[in-house]
Amino acid sequence: MRILALAGGGYLGLYTATVLAELEKRLGEPLGRRFDLIAGTSVGAIAALALAFEVPMQRVVRLFQVRGTEVFSPRARPRGTVTRLLDLSRSVLGPKYSGAALRELLARDFGRRTLGEALHNLVIPAVDITRSHTKVFKTPHTEESTGDEELAAVDVAMAACAAPAYFPAVRIGDSMYADGGLFATAPDQVALHEAQHFLGVPPERVRMLSVGTATARYQPADSVDEDAGAVGWLSDGRLILTLISVQQQHVEAMMEDRLADRYLHLDAPWPRDAGLGIDVATEEAAKTLIALGRATVAEADPERLAEFL
Repeated sequence: MRILALAGGGYLGLYTATVLAELEKRLGEPLGRRFDLIAGTSVGAIAALALAFEVPMQRVVRLFQVRGTEVFSPRARPRGTVTRLLDLSRSVLGPKYSGAALRELLARDFGRRTLGEALHNLVIPAVDITRSHTKVFKTPHTEESTGDEELAAVDVAMAACAAPAYFPAVRIGDSMYADGGLFATAPDQVALHEAQHFLGVPPERVRMLSVGTATARYQPADSVDEDAGAVGWLSDGRLILTLISVQQQHVEAMMEDRLADRYLHLDAPWPRDAGLGIDVATEEAAKTLIALGRATVAEADPERLAEFL
């Protein structure tokens, strides 16, 4: 059984989409056809849904490039105390972004299609903030993985990406949902549990390809202050980027222990001085993330990659 797991990370998902687009170009067919199960968290959920509906990944890359500033910030990462405070103030009384532009873009590719219409199996983590419960949205790939098949793909994507303070929570039915990165930034373990518990596939029969968001060995641009408060932790996305990086590190170690050489994680080292951020959608950020994604695939062992595709 082959599994693809895609991590979250806001606009850093352009790195993930580029890696997937490069793999798809090599294969010459929709990448989703090479996997039995696809898992995606936050922006990884958008990529996972695109793969499940066989939307060309190069189109997803292009949307990040051309329309990213409509969804995220066209501003560079803030420098200096005053600009950081101003940036933080944008999310004090409400979400930093409305989510309207993101919903519009998603609707263009997914329309009114539901999870039940997906061409490939999916698991997408989110959080039911009404009940403070974890939630995994699923395609109906087993009798026990049912109940979400009538949900609109656009609604599920918006719920999976609703990072607190960045995007509004999303109502589906009688619950409000937020970003699955609150508990599973890297959805690898969620996917393996789905395979083992619901699909009855033992780990010995699983191969998993995991793709990160260029946050390996993340370090903040400025030195770490032992007395840092809200401004120090929240500016530049330091708190979220730290959570993304360490969750991916931990999950990678766990999966290597469980799957050994049947697990492959693709990621790039964090470019500390490149001005990247989870909501920085500048032209420079796009160029950096695309270059990192292409380099990751170009430098990967092709024979090793082939084992997972």
